[in-house]
Amino acid sequence: MIKLVFAWRDRPGMTAAECEAHYHETHMRLAREAFTGCDGFISLRYNRVREFRVNDFNQPESREAETDVNAWVELYFESDEKLQAAFGSPELAAMFEDHVNFMATEEVENIKIYRVEEEVILEVAPI
Repeated sequence: MIKLVFAWRDRPGMTAAECEAHYHETHMRLAREAFTGCDGFISLRYNRVREFRVNDFNQPESREAETDVNAWVELYFESDEKLQAAFGSPELAAMFEDHVNFMATEEVENIKIYRVEEEVILEVAPI
């Protein structure tokens, strides 16, 4: 299984609520169109930062800080080949065109992409 995480910051000049509203009202529809029935697609999950805290100098007390990303999605595919095939679709191009409506696109490295390996340490019930 392949898991990619795409992380970004909100569009400057828009509130977090405005960015999230656009994501829910428009971008999620585009994502459903892009991945419904897509060969090898497993899951797409949206995450939004509600609070960001840091620990300084390895101390257990944390403090609130400004986050480096505001939201991210987790994209799961059966294989890298099927993921690459999906990324060639016109529906995915429409999703990238929509990014300017909620994400900071006018900066270098505006989307951070992490290819991750997930290892479950303990699980009471599958999520």
